[in-house]
Amino acid sequence: MQRTGALDVVLRHVAESNPTGAVAEATRLFDESQDAYALALLCFAQFICQRFEDAATTATRALKLASDPEALMLARAAAGLAAAGWISDLDGDPLADARADLALLDDPAIEADSATFIRYLLAEAALDCARLRLAGEFIDASPALPELYLATDGEHHPYLLVMEVMVVRALVFQGRITEAIAFGEAALTRAKPGMPELILESTMCLVRGNAAQKTTVRAIAERLERSLPAPHDYLSSGCYLLVAYGLIATADTAGAARLVLIAGRTPGLEMLTIIDRALGLELLLAAAVAEDDLVSAQAWLTQAMPLLGSPIGRPTVERMASRVALLDGRAEEAAELAELAVEHSRSDDRAVETAEGEIVLSRARIALAQRGRASVRLEAMATEAVGSGHLAARQSAARELRSIGRRLRPRPGSGFDGLSERERDVALLIVEGFSNSAIATELHLSEHTVQVHVSRVLAAFGVASRFALAASLTSQFPDKDASTDPPPPLTPRQHAVVDRIVLGFSNEQIGRELGVSIKTVEKHVSEVFRRWDVASRIGVSKLARLRP
Repeated sequence: MQRTGALDVVLRHVAESNPTGAVAEATRLFDESQDAYALALLCFAQFICQRFEDAATTATRALKLASDPEALMLARAAAGLAAAGWISDLDGDPLADARADLALLDDPAIEADSATFIRYLLAEAALDCARLRLAGEFIDASPALPELYLATDGEHHPYLLVMEVMVVRALVFQGRITEAIAFGEAALTRAKPGMPELILESTMCLVRGNAAQKTTVRAIAERLERSLPAPHDYLSSGCYLLVAYGLIATADTAGAARLVLIAGRTPGLEMLTIIDRALGLELLLAAAVAEDDLVSAQAWLTQAMPLLGSPIGRPTVERMASRVALLDGRAEEAAELAELAVEHSRSDDRAVETAEGEIVLSRARIALAQRGRASVRLEAMATEAVGSGHLAARQSAARELRSIGRRLRPRPGSGFDGLSERERDVALLIVEGFSNSAIATELHLSEHTVQVHVSRVLAAFGVASRFALAASLTSQFPDKDASTDPPPPLTPRQHAVVDRIVLGFSNEQIGRELGVSIKTVEKHVSEVFRRWDVASRIGVSKLARLRP
């Protein structure tokens, strides 16, 4: 049996949405050759057909039969994949063994296309087992996906796009949304009509959902629902699930629940992998909780409980149990379960699930009157999410805080977009030189409220002081009617003071820089205001740009 040719045929069947053809071809190849490589391909095809128990049995046979590095590494990848769909008593950890032996794939006797596919399948298996950290290691340890041909027509192999989708999915479930968008958009430029393109578009629905792009997600979801085939294998079911996960990220629980039920094809979602079954059942449970339907929520939890014993499903089922406990008035138990869920999901870099666990935990903390603890953790989660583009997590945190009358601090660098209308008023008064007491009088607020607004304004513009704020806003408030003539002359020392005002220095900082007292600095600043006929530091900064 020519292994690369066999791989080409099996993958084409899968890419053409014909998994039964892939199973038949792999079975024929093994019957003719008794090659463990073909048996591992059969395991892969059975998994795509959602024949998870058969795949687990075949994986065990392939591992026992494999006698060369190429067949052994593919058998390990296939066994890891099978473990994502069926809880079996497989000895050892084939994915960890493969990670330790990755150098075997550098053997020049192994054709590049085969080595590439095995590396991909190892990462896919780790991802499907919700071992995000290990998936990332497989991806990082592999060269960038090459231009895979496997044929003589000069065209990219149609399965290459599915391989690229795996990378996007790994990035998004690790919470690396900005990177996922960039990688996915680049892949879309190379996509051709067919199942691989639908998988990529469905994945981008998930990505956009976690980027909090609600309108885009709804548009993608509506378009895909009209074009997706009825779910009949792992890839087509996956399309529905990915769209559902995108919708739930935008808080469309009802729409997401409907698509999950379509993908799962049975009330218990038995046609799905362990992680997708767990996440799908959690989504259905969340829909019941949103309706305060404890009976239905308990029923969904009962369906999920067999998955608690699997490391794959454990964090998800713990979150589900926490939601039910909270709805049932058992807030302390809910908090304990949510803490476990966060710990277990974080240990495997399951960032999206970790963020969801923090939301569930915050609700339990709030029910226990532990608002301060809830706020601190939500703030930390939101801050981390912003750095990776996971804006849906930040929006979820903001919703939870609003329920207790609190708000997230604005995102650093968000500027006016991150502020309320009243906070924008405060910002404008700050740059015009108003003190807190003067702002309070102007806006009919207490000084304490003004102080809170000021801290949020500084956070939004990423500055530490009122003076730095004035300097940073100079270019945003040009004087359209102002003269373009240079401002009146100043003394050298006054020019030195102006240079530092432009940089956002406070009077104390200017004094230290110039070696003079604060009182002397105040006199210089007042004289600059008088000579240039301005009332604030922002006015000074504007005119400073016109100096010769």
